[in-house]
Amino acid sequence: MLDVVVLFFLFGLLAGLVRSELKLPPALYDTLSLFLLLAIGLKGGVGLAQQSLLPLLPQLALVILLGVMQTLLGFAVLRIKMNRVDAAATAAHYGSVSVATFAVGVNWLTERGIGFESQLSIFLAVMEIPAILVGIVLARGISRETRWRMLAHESFLGKGVTLLLGGMAIGYLAGPDGVAPLKPLFVDLFKGALALFLLEMGLIVARQCQDLRKHGFFLLGFALLMPLASA
Repeated sequence: MLDVVVLFFLFGLLAGLVRSELKLPPALYDTLSLFLLLAIGLKGGVGLAQQSLLPLLPQLALVILLGVMQTLLGFAVLRIKMNRVDAAATAAHYGSVSVATFAVGVNWLTERGIGFESQLSIFLAVMEIPAILVGIVLARGISRETRWRMLAHESFLGKGVTLLLGGMAIGYLAGPDGVAPLKPLFVDLFKGALALFLLEMGLIVARQCQDLRKHGFFLLGFALLMPLASA
């Protein structure tokens, strides 16, 4: 049986494909994004407060390398059919981690009582940075006019990375007891917020389906095979 949050995504996709007038207010979508990022960050920070950080350094180095390699691999394949900018932008998405996909995975494991390492939330944030940097460089190229300070600011201080790292810092400093009063908001309501977020994701995917007509089976094949290769 499909998870109920996946059914919300399929509902949004179907509503978009039949051109329904259904649409979430932009402010609500931004609020849901903020909520999910903070909730994931808090949970990761609480887990990190209960273990040593030093053993994570080699893992973080490998995660950064993985983000770079996945982006370069995706770009090389996509350039077969796509222009430089589109290939770089798409490859950067596959080199990083989808917060929505991560949230669905966390929810699936949590509901089934399957334990997983808390540092995965850190990896989620860290993988965004190399993928974004490499994607921008691939799209724009490297020249004397490249503004590295601006690129670094966009990558390290983007909304998603800032919320994840901020949530983890709060969870780490407060610890399990300090975060406990927030459980009704960030834990009990997590799945409901995720369901609404995926509803909007379904609507967005439906609006982008026209791109399949442009790139056809090549883009569809890449979307199915690249995640398997990355895994």
